[in-house]
Amino acid sequence: MKKLIITIPLLIMAAGALVTGCKKSEITGSYFDPNASVNATIPALYSGLFYNERVLPRYWGLFTFQIPMMGTYSQTAGYTQGDKVYEQAVNYTKDRWDYFYNNTIARYREIEKYYGNLATDAEKAGYQLFLETSRIFLYDQTSQMVDMWGDIPFSTAGQLNTTGTIVLASYDKGVDIYTNILNDLKRISDYLATVKPEQFYQDQLTAYDYINKGSITKWRKYANSLMLRLAMRISYQNETAAKSLVQTILGNATQYPTVDAAAETIKIQPSSTTSTLTVLNDIRNGFGVNPFPGSKMVDTIMAPAADPRLPIYFTANRRGEYKGVPYNWTATRVADSVATNYFSRWDSTTFSENNVFPGIIISAAEVSFLKAEAFERWGGGNAKTAYETGVKQSIQFYQSVNAGSSHTGAKEAMPSDGVINTYLANPAIAYGTDNLEKIATQKWIDFGVIQAHQAWIEWRRTKLPKLNFPNDPSSVLSPAPPTRLLYPSTEVSLNAANYAAVKSSDNVTTKVFWDVK
Repeated sequence: MKKLIITIPLLIMAAGALVTGCKKSEITGSYFDPNASVNATIPALYSGLFYNERVLPRYWGLFTFQIPMMGTYSQTAGYTQGDKVYEQAVNYTKDRWDYFYNNTIARYREIEKYYGNLATDAEKAGYQLFLETSRIFLYDQTSQMVDMWGDIPFSTAGQLNTTGTIVLASYDKGVDIYTNILNDLKRISDYLATVKPEQFYQDQLTAYDYINKGSITKWRKYANSLMLRLAMRISYQNETAAKSLVQTILGNATQYPTVDAAAETIKIQPSSTTSTLTVLNDIRNGFGVNPFPGSKMVDTIMAPAADPRLPIYFTANRRGEYKGVPYNWTATRVADSVATNYFSRWDSTTFSENNVFPGIIISAAEVSFLKAEAFERWGGGNAKTAYETGVKQSIQFYQSVNAGSSHTGAKEAMPSDGVINTYLANPAIAYGTDNLEKIATQKWIDFGVIQAHQAWIEWRRTKLPKLNFPNDPSSVLSPAPPTRLLYPSTEVSLNAANYAAVKSSDNVTTKVFWDVK
């Protein structure tokens, strides 16, 4: 594995091997088996919606998308300046696109269809809880698609599941999708604040909900935290609307509770290495060719400030130091350094050998950093307290992941309050100057490589932390990191009439509607 250096070109050249190397089980498992069909129920469909291999840290998503592309565009992964380093591996971005439509949208539409066909109003009232909470997850995934591509098919997508008729889906404007999502999330949140399900439906929710284990309170916190994320995402594009919604949420914690403690992080958590959510060694294989962090995160920010997450995030090199891969080193120099164990790697206990690593949906730390930014810009709360709380929650969460790892390696103890306070007092970290940059930087560290897509999205929104991306003269298509992903070729060939409406914006320099800085 040491010879597989972390350049984008090498990952692209590996595509043929990856495709032809798939096992038969991997292919057949992706398709409906009519001989194994069962009668669907809303709870079973609901559970199936959450089995999401783009949330869980699975091999394919990490190896082809999160680490090589999102990790490069956000500099959360180490990479070298090879030829066409910023160009998208379009077969793999197509996979990410297809997964959303073939899985998330398709599964949600089935829930919608079965709900619409329920025989009685009593059943509809009972199962409405399943429909509304499934929409929260759907909206989360949909907003991420907008964040990466811009305008996407949504309102008319997946009609085959609903009507039995093939409909070539038209493209919705990203700004309209966001507006509708935010409005509906608030409606759902208000519904969840008052719903009192009959015990029969509550028991089913508890049995089939492996995100929040049937907790309506946690679903409320998920909905409100997602609203907060999306409101802040549009906050430079439509500050008036964003500020109003954020202040409504943060000004009434009883009506709109958010994720407030590290233990409340919304996630998909495999219970054990034998859980149906677990695929042994998938995360290891996902990190396979690139187990290295970037130097900006490690050498420039975390190591000089003695960040308590260093031994939780990374392994030290042969000298006992923490070193990331500099973005401006040649591939030869990086290869030589890999051979001499000069670089740190993402820690095996926490990450690459942890078969029960959770699929992170929205963390308490992210919510605290969103609050800190809102308070810093608009008042209404203590930005410094929210910022420091976010740092502590990030440390707590990743230490808990390390402590609960399935790997037999040594576990890291929770850093003491004294160590954390010393870190927070370091001038490079301490709140007081360059506050928005410090908030964004800590959020970027918290996202890391597992949530590299969120790190890329937030970096485009804030342009923080300050990252240097040298121009790539070898590429005409993408000499700099893209501002959005390209639509897959199948949209051009199979949905041509609707694609025509977005064709002029289908390039790497068009910005998503909220990207105005």
